[in-house]
Amino acid sequence: MPSREECTNERPRSNTPLQALALLNDPTYVEAAKAFAVRILQQPDAATAARLDFAFREAVGRPATAAEVQILTKLYDKHLAEFSADPARAAEVLANGDSPVPAGLDAAQLAAWTSVARAILNLHEVVTRN
Repeated sequence: MPSREECTNERPRSNTPLQALALLNDPTYVEAAKAFAVRILQQPDAATAARLDFAFREAVGRPATAAEVQILTKLYDKHLAEFSADPARAAEVLANGDSPVPAGLDAAQLAAWTSVARAILNLHEVVTRN
């Protein structure tokens, strides 16, 4: 990932996985995704598509395409099923970082939305690359 010492006006594509791995696995980024997931879950419309649209508008400034909604809905459903079946794994994901999990949120849902938020925050449109 860039050193953050300079700005760039162009976002070149890269085939190196190092930045993507850091963005997906670094505790700071996982905590940022968890905070973003909390905001997503606090939206008044509980429909998955509406929440994805909110997330895209916040992260990239545009609505999600139908293909993106379909892919991320599958990701959400898959992770929700996994975290619902294994609450300890959901708690492990949510234990990242110092920020507490707000009361009243379902841990499996929050962990699943954290996974979706991690994917969104790792899009080329979101990440500035040098």
